[in-house]
Amino acid sequence: MKKLIFAKYFTAFLMTLLFFLCILIPLALSNHKPNQISELDNTSLMEWNEVASGPFTENFEQYVTERIGLRSSMIDTYINLNDSLFNILEHPTYTYGRDGYVFFNMPNEDVNSSYIKLFAGFISRMEKYLTEKKISFLYCINPNKTQVYSEYLPAGANLTFERQGLIEKYLDMYNVNYIDNTDILIDASKETDVFDKKYDAGHWNENGAYIGINNILTHISTTFSNIPVNTPSDYNIYEVVHEKLPLSNLVINEPSVYYERNNAEAVDVTAEDTDIILDENYRDYSHYINPAHPELPKILVFRGSYFLGKEKFMNESFSESVFVHSYYNIFNLKYYVEKFNPDIVLFESVEYATINKYFPKDMLKNIMF
Repeated sequence: MKKLIFAKYFTAFLMTLLFFLCILIPLALSNHKPNQISELDNTSLMEWNEVASGPFTENFEQYVTERIGLRSSMIDTYINLNDSLFNILEHPTYTYGRDGYVFFNMPNEDVNSSYIKLFAGFISRMEKYLTEKKISFLYCINPNKTQVYSEYLPAGANLTFERQGLIEKYLDMYNVNYIDNTDILIDASKETDVFDKKYDAGHWNENGAYIGINNILTHISTTFSNIPVNTPSDYNIYEVVHEKLPLSNLVINEPSVYYERNNAEAVDVTAEDTDIILDENYRDYSHYINPAHPELPKILVFRGSYFLGKEKFMNESFSESVFVHSYYNIFNLKYYVEKFNPDIVLFESVEYATINKYFPKDMLKNIMF
């Protein structure tokens, strides 16, 4: 009898110990280092000094949630079990739509008309500054995957895309030179995939990049008639397989398309620019020279992540191409213009990234050139 009682209490003790270990070990392994990036969430982790900058309880909970140890492993296990057993995508970044399409989690549409007007006004001041320096300017807005494949959104999703309509309303009001790639990508999506069904819910695939950037080049060619526009024969196009969903270990094994430039003439000289000034949080930068075609114009591109790895669709059309991660760097426009003396400046952004986090309201309002 005593042995049974002992066994019962010992088992309860082990279960309690295991319970507390499951809590304490992840807490003990928490990442408290400054300036950390989460590959899972594709964002900077909250800093301890930010906890007290707003609602303490909410910020403290976010800090612990983002920095707790073994977080990625626990989430990966949970995601794969839900996907294999229930065909449910439980992920802090993604959600399933219809027919297996993967999207970012449905956002709360932040339609702040006064902010959007500030954003358009800032672009207008950019254009005025560049025009006075006899530099051509073009702004390009690119769509979210949810806009192009809206018919595959999850049941109950009710996105209006009103923000993009407001952006264009104010761009028109300020008479800004801009293009919107939304319609051309929607039309192309009827014939080919311009975003992958599952892989990389946040960015166009190589087909989409080829089509969207070609539309930009076509528009620029109305001012610079000597720039070449891409043709399919310029590329060796073949299939690649993406094994996992980005920012996760969810196995997808999805085929996609890849464009390899034939007879590339542009030379990557990025490594030579050792003194370039970049915001510490947005340091993606590339620089190309096309020595075979010095007669072509020079372009300076402020771009978001849609252009990462997609320079091959643009750098052969110019004598020199400079690609700067936009966001905070674009407020340093004058520095880049004086450094590279471009013939044209292209500013590209995506609908969902046109928010205060990337383009702070105070800077949009106060920066003058």
